Amino acid sequence: MSLSALKNSHLEQLNSDFFALLSTRLAILKIDHLIMRIGITGIKKPRKGLGYTQKNVIRKVA
Repeated sequence: MSLSALKNSHLEQLNSDFFALLSTRLAILKIDHLIMRIGITGIKKPRKGLGYTQKNVIRKVA
């Protein structure tokens, strides 16, 4: 593999990782916004580094 192909491959991987992380963070922000908008209280935020999961949100709402 040539150096330029290797650089392109690495940049594509970084780009893919970046957008995967960005979409995860946006989903968390949407959940936070929804919780605030409908006035759900008593939901503890997960410890830093842990994201919301669908189970956590549903369990707390139910």
